[in-house]
Amino acid sequence: MLNKIMMSGRLTSEPNIINDGDSKYCKFGIAVEQPKRRGNDTVETDIFDCIAVEDNARAVNYLYSKGKQITFVGSLRKDANDSAVIVVEELHFQNKFAVKVDVDSGQLF
Repeated sequence: MLNKIMMSGRLTSEPNIINDGDSKYCKFGIAVEQPKRRGNDTVETDIFDCIAVEDNARAVNYLYSKGKQITFVGSLRKDANDSAVIVVEELHFQNKFAVKVDVDSGQLF
């Protein structure tokens, strides 16, 4: 079965890393605009809950802040209270060049 989703939207809150024993994760929300409909000038926005773990959590925490645009590929899962959450699997950057970041030291190269 296929469970992949690609999202692009703006963060609705500051991402913060949470240490849970041996694992690290980062929860955040994204606001995604729906496509404009013909004859309608207003754009509707959907809010989705997301979670990134380990290296992806550190990258999201280091590279993004509230209001910034993020694009990623992930999978849709059910969380503890039976609501949907998107698990970030790959981060995609929307610039003309790739940047590698050592999130532990903050060094770009």
